[in-house]
Amino acid sequence: MKKIDKYYIKITIITFIILFIILLGFYPGLVPYDGNNQWQQVQSGIIINNHPFFSTFFMLILSKIWNSVTIVIIYQIIIFSISWGYLCKTLKLENKTQYKIMYIVTICILLYPLTCLYSITLWKDILYTTYLFLCAIMLYDWQSSNFNFSKQKYILLGVVISMIFSYRHNGIIVAIILLISFYVICIKKYLNKTIEKQVLKNNTFVLITFIIMIITIFIPKKIILNQSEIKLKSQENYTESFSTIDGYMLWIMGAHLKDNNINNEKDKEFLNKIIPLDEWKEIYNPYLINNTHNAQNLNRQYLIKNNKKFEKIFIKYSLDNPGTILKHYIKSDALLLNPVSSLDGYVYVYCFPEMGFLPKYTKIKPIIPFIKEVYQKISDLSFYKPFVIFYEPAFILYISIIITFILSKKIYGKKIWIFILPMILNTISLLPINLAQDLRYVYINYLTFYGLLLMFILNIKNVLKSK
Repeated sequence: MKKIDKYYIKITIITFIILFIILLGFYPGLVPYDGNNQWQQVQSGIIINNHPFFSTFFMLILSKIWNSVTIVIIYQIIIFSISWGYLCKTLKLENKTQYKIMYIVTICILLYPLTCLYSITLWKDILYTTYLFLCAIMLYDWQSSNFNFSKQKYILLGVVISMIFSYRHNGIIVAIILLISFYVICIKKYLNKTIEKQVLKNNTFVLITFIIMIITIFIPKKIILNQSEIKLKSQENYTESFSTIDGYMLWIMGAHLKDNNINNEKDKEFLNKIIPLDEWKEIYNPYLINNTHNAQNLNRQYLIKNNKKFEKIFIKYSLDNPGTILKHYIKSDALLLNPVSSLDGYVYVYCFPEMGFLPKYTKIKPIIPFIKEVYQKISDLSFYKPFVIFYEPAFILYISIIITFILSKKIYGKKIWIFILPMILNTISLLPINLAQDLRYVYINYLTFYGLLLMFILNIKNVLKSK
């Protein structure tokens, strides 16, 4: 076994062990509302598409091995450990000092509360982010390998992109642009005679694998969703839901009401039957869609029955009042673009307390209580100034771009920019549909930052050298 392979295995195992020990302090794992919702779907066998189908269906598959939320969290830890080990392997370290630095930086990153506690949280967003991170590493490795992978790696890249596509709704946009970007680079390199025709042909394995995976997922999706719909409709307490688009317009209509844009009495009368206008104004929050969706007097059935009329009214006032739409987006996207977004609004991080309204299986029964006690205190302290700045994902985004610029100039050249492509695409994909100031949506900013930070520290001497 080569020396580099030994270090790869060591760093992967160390990563897994540290996160697994943290898990024992919060056993069976952290289960917030969304994770609980998916796990209840697994237990009932009624899987719907409110969370992307495959993210819940894969939980169902894992539950056949061990019917516990812990099995999903262990899988998350395994995938992240392999990804981090793979990143360390691609860096091709040259001496023992660099290896020691790699171990120290890795341990510090893993012990950082956001990393370790997110890693043991039952959220589809954690796996989505890990696949996005793995894709970033593979693209960087591909570029470093002169755009020539083995067939196995091309197949793996196709699988990873299909997981990005399947795990979150905005992941569809990210995956498609990633595929387009990949082939634009391939064709450009071929036309410039940087790669041979055979290499270009081998690249088709990525697209073929992606298509096969999506078709394979679609078959059980169609069957199970149809079966689940029949079961739901047969239940006495079944209520039909309005569409995602209507829900989104319902939210933004609150901005029009807040700005007093509605000047037609018939329109007011119609909208008042959906949600009383005074309540609608009061609950509208540009940073969070949930307030509007959970309005106390929301008449869902009336909205569903009259959705076409509602859509026409929304479009009419949006075209007449583009400034209101602009103000809404500036605030709703603050998490993505504003490095100090919490000064005006807030950033939802999830502080990891036990959530009392959830079922008993979500209650923490630590196997190593000391870890829970320590991390609860550290987590609480991290929300005080100046540490709270690190919970601003846009701040981390800009820092990552600055580090990338430095590394490209001093060490790696232009090839390093491909490493941050998934992070950038994830940010772009969320701009039109960011529903809350929820940090987990942009957790990829942090994993990307960790990778860049490791590269920066490993090369600090060369970075500080003047030309």
